[in-house]
Amino acid sequence: MWIAHSSGIGGWLSIVSHKTQPECLMVRARAEEHITSLWPDAEIYTPEGSHDYQYRANITREEVAKVITEYIISEITYPDFKSSVNGHQEKDAFGEIWQIMVDHFGTGW
Repeated sequence: MWIAHSSGIGGWLSIVSHKTQPECLMVRARAEEHITSLWPDAEIYTPEGSHDYQYRANITREEVAKVITEYIISEITYPDFKSSVNGHQEKDAFGEIWQIMVDHFGTGW
């Protein structure tokens, strides 16, 4: 699952099932603060070698669900997601993603 969020500077997460710890999800990101802005106490690790998402944290499924649910309930107070993102790189990237989706699927207008 990909999640874009605006907590802190904003962030892009890839959340997948952990291969050997079924009770955990692997939360992955290209910037450490994309994870720690939602899970400040997460133990971040970087696997050896070259990886698409260099920063990772193994977080229980329950904790991921709790934090994402809390974010949805408490933090989504904006009428426009892109405008809610504070990081310049993140805002630019989300704008590009938005444009790609418009190009592929149209605006619906």
